Amino acid sequence: MFRLPVITLVLCAALTSAWAAGVADPATFRLTPALLDRMEAATAEVNKLPAKTGSRPGQNADDSSDDDDDDESVEDMARKIDADPRVRSVLARHGLTSVEYATATLAAFHAGMALAVEKGPGAAKAAQGFTAAQRANVEVMRSRKKAPK
Repeated sequence: MFRLPVITLVLCAALTSAWAAGVADPATFRLTPALLDRMEAATAEVNKLPAKTGSRPGQNADDSSDDDDDDESVEDMARKIDADPRVRSVLARHGLTSVEYATATLAAFHAGMALAVEKGPGAAKAAQGFTAAQRANVEVMRSRKKAPK
């Protein structure tokens, strides 16, 4: 019988393979504490932007207007980011491009999922297939999780 942690790691590995076909590969992208700090600052700033005209009440400026449209790749995410000049401007102020932001977001998501299930059955075996960058990203996220705010 499969357990959720094993299924989650397998799903993450499969998604990583799909992302590898794109322009930027989250499986080989290395996160740094400084990059994550810039991303957090940019995200906080974007979340303060007023909603775009025509968006639904309560919808953040960075929310997609199509709830059924899932981001499947770095390119998809970057295209959505680039569609709003205000968001592009915020990222630029923080020294980020849309592709870098999207790639780092997916790399951080993968590392966070690995941390969330690392104590589960089969997690150690699943982690054996991680790239060097993925293992390093898990450690960056682990140290970030332990660091006092």
